[in-house]
Order: sequence, then C-alpha cells, then structure tokens
Amino acid sequence: MTPPDSASIKPDTFDHSALARGLGEAPARLTALVAKHAQGKGHSLCLVGGVVRDLLLERGSADLDFVIDSDAAAFARGLQTRYGGRVAAHKPFGTAKWSLDAESADRLGLSLAGLPQHIDFARARNEVYAEPAALPSTKPGSIEDDMRRRDFSVNALALRLSPGAQYGQLLDVCGGLPDLRNRQIRALHARSFIDDPTRILRALRFATRLNFAIDAQTNIWLRDALPLLKRVSGARLRNEIEQIFGEKLAGKILLGLHDVGAWQALQPGFRLSKRLAKALRRAQEQEPPWQSADYDAPTLRWCLLLAGVEERAARRIAIRLDLNRQQIASISATCRILAIAAELADPERRASEIAPRLEKLPSAALRAGWLLLHDSPAAQERLRLTTQRWRTVRPCTSGHDLRALGLPPGPRYKQILERLRGAWIDGDVRSCADEQALLQKLLESSERPPGNPPGARLL
Repeated sequence: MTPPDSASIKPDTFDHSALARGLGEAPARLTALVAKHAQGKGHSLCLVGGVVRDLLLERGSADLDFVIDSDAAAFARGLQTRYGGRVAAHKPFGTAKWSLDAESADRLGLSLAGLPQHIDFARARNEVYAEPAALPSTKPGSIEDDMRRRDFSVNALALRLSPGAQYGQLLDVCGGLPDLRNRQIRALHARSFIDDPTRILRALRFATRLNFAIDAQTNIWLRDALPLLKRVSGARLRNEIEQIFGEKLAGKILLGLHDVGAWQALQPGFRLSKRLAKALRRAQEQEPPWQSADYDAPTLRWCLLLAGVEERAARRIAIRLDLNRQQIASISATCRILAIAAELADPERRASEIAPRLEKLPSAALRAGWLLLHDSPAAQERLRLTTQRWRTVRPCTSGHDLRALGLPPGPRYKQILERLRGAWIDGDVRSCADEQALLQKLLESSERPPGNPPGARLL
C-alpha cells in the first residue's frame, strides 16, 4: 500500500482512533497511558522506528519502541512502580525493557493477550564509532539527534506523544516519508555500513519484507563495506541472521545476501543450497510423519542454512557465528545426511547398512534432511524409518545370553548382536525363534566354545 504523502499528514493524524486501527486497541491504550505518564513528568516522548513506519504503511506492528529525553530506566521503573511488571536496564546504551505480566495487565486495565510481551525505552542519544564495526560510544542527545543515528531513513521516523500539545505530530528529519512514498531503503550517510556492517543484513531484510528497492547510492555503500563483515563479532551476526529466520520471506532474504556477496565476504566457502528457500518454507508449513519435540526451530533453520556447505566448512562457519555445541553437531549431521543422499535413495542398499549411519544423529538434522530431500521420497522414507522404527529395534538376545552360552567376552559379542539387530531391521528375522536360528548359525560358523558340541540347543 502506498504511504500517505507527507503534505497530507496533519498534527492530529495519529489520534487514539488512528493508533488503535494501526496497533490494535490494547497497544493504543497502553501507548496513551505511557504518554500520560511522560506528560505528568514533563518529559518529551516519542514512538519511534519501525512501528511508525508500519503505521504509515498501514501494516500491523507488534513492537512498541519509545525514545525519551531523560533517563529511560528511571522512566520505565516509574511505570513499573505504578503498574507492575519487570524492568531490565542496559546502562551503556541508556535503554530499558519493561516486561508485562497478568498482574500488570490487570492494573493497566488491559488484556494481556492483546499486549506486546515487552515495551522498549531508550534515552535520546548521539553515537560515535571509534572504528569500523565497533560498538558505538553514546551520549545524551535530542530526539532529532536520535533519528539521525539510525540505520535507514524509513526507520528514522518519530511520532510525538509528549508534551500533550504536540501529541500525534510526525517528526521526519531524515526524509523517510519521501522514501516510503518511493518505496526505497536509503542509508543516512556514507559511513553507515562502515560504522555498523550488520546494516548490510538489515538492508536486505527490510527491502524484502517491505518489497522496497535499495537506493542506488546505498547499494554502492553496502557493497563497498562487505569486507568489514569479517570484523563483526559472531554473536552480533548470529543475532541478525536469527532475526532473518523469523521473517516470512527468510529464504529470499538469505539468497539475496548471497547475491550481493555477503556470505562469501563473511566466510569463504559459505554458499547456500538452491533448495534453501523452499526448505525454509516447508519448515513453516509441513511436519514430517513423525513426532519430534526434542529440537528447536532456530537449530533446524541453521541446519537448513548451512546444508549446502561441505561439513568442515560448515563447522567453521558455525563456530565463527558463535553457535552452541548442540547446533554445531546438528549442522554437521545434516551435511552428512546430504552427502549420502544417493545411498539413502538406493534400493540396493540394505536397511542394516543405512540405519547405523542415521540412528544416532540429532533430531534437528533428521528433520532438516527430510525437508531438504523433498524430491527423493525413498530417502525421506529411510529418514522416517530411522525415527519411527530403526532406533527402537533390539534383538531378543543380550550379552548375558551370550555369556550363558559359554561365549568368551570380547569383540565377538558386539559383532553378533549387531548382526542380529541388522537382521531384524532388514526383515530377515521376524520373531525370537527366527533370531535363535540365526544365532545358532553365527555361532556354528565360528570357533565353538568348549562344552557346546555341534547341534546343542543354545537358547
């Protein structure tokens, strides 16, 4: 939808009814209560960033981000004292997060179900970057200063809520409204991506989500800054990529980053599978034919993202992005599944050959393999059998039984038990009686232990 022309926006454009239409009734009422609290304290307060952009685009928004001209943590704690909830402050950046619960919603007179989980407050500030890709140092500034430090013009919009006489006025000091009208993502200055290379990922994320183009000059700045991605910490990059995972068009964003060279700049050898976009979409829409609660969605998406990379390179990338050990193990296992995809689909390969290579792999990897091998029903079926049958198959015979038969303990135990289990998996034995007959043959084919003449009953 085309956003309104800046000339048509009046000071009273965003009254309560307009906010209620854009945010929902409960968030709009919460915004009014926060504004009233700021007015009572004599503070300047604005609703800022993406929520204002989405109001103008008439898109729904679940975020409430406020900028205030005073101590954000103290302001949030004042709301906490009055309405309850929890406040977490981050002193270096002058920010605070107010989290709501059932009690605070009740004291606010609002339904918790209709409210965001938390509300963010930040003190208006200036930022200075001592070197490329470093975290900035900050100092208090004006609301206008705060808008000028932001990433893109369409995110540098503010809606005044306090003082009361200015309620509903739109503040645009960076030309965000024309860029909304022209449907483009524009960085605010030439050093934007140098100061913070993670804006490269955000530029593609916003452009894809909003169906906007990246401004020509911004695109030049973005590409020039690609080498600086190597200087960004793994944790910051991981956070940005997980933000992308949450997007409806995540696959398109990730492939767009590949097209501009972001992945290669981050780590040589970081190439995406052509099946990624479809696999991510299927991950949202489809469930494999087995129940698996022992995985988490971010780990699954990391497996899908790195599945197109050779295993050792995938591990290096995962370590670079500061992923945890469980995620790294799942990614490695996914790479191994794809490496044997042809064997999984080969009907000449016995199930007992395949099962040991799959059954101990993490659930996230098996799920990722099932999604990525969508075009190979035979391979998918063997992944299903791994989770639904092969993992639970156990022979009737145990090590204790072999000892009772007089077989000396040693490597032969494992060989025999694995052969019996393989026979169950292949369907060569279907009962304990069948297994006993096979065991008899196995023992007779090797050197027999003393005291067990040929033909003696073993079980």
